[in-house]
Amino acid sequence: ETCNGMDEDCNGIIDDECGYEGGDVQITVSWNSGADLDLYVTDPSGDTLYYNEKHKRSSIGGHLDHDARGDCRREQSNPRIENAYWPPPAKTGSYRVELHYFSPCARASSTEATLSVVVERQLLGTYRFHLEHEQRIDALSFVKR
Repeated sequence: ETCNGMDEDCNGIIDDECGYEGGDVQITVSWNSGADLDLYVTDPSGDTLYYNEKHKRSSIGGHLDHDARGDCRREQSNPRIENAYWPPPAKTGSYRVELHYFSPCARASSTEATLSVVVERQLLGTYRFHLEHEQRIDALSFVKR
């Protein structure tokens, strides 16, 4: 398993032993440039997790535990990966995922992002997106039952 936002060993934990957590729900994004991408996840409580210190935790236990800045902060461990998780038992309901290409940092005009989602140790999918500078997209939504 490498620290790349995917579950290569198929154990239901994205990037185990890379310094961020798995859980009942885990959502991880990685990207291929020096860009600063941001992960936004709105959980069943209506709270949205993202990089702002006041928004790194949700009222139902969600946690953005790895916020990365790409080449804007190269010294950071895994600077091209962001991770959010909800420990067991994660609440049932709708989760909405957005991606935002915040800053180019290394003059990258576009970037390729890989988004992986695990629910109850089952990989829901790995999705690829192409983002341009300042673009914000609704990446996906899913319902945990």
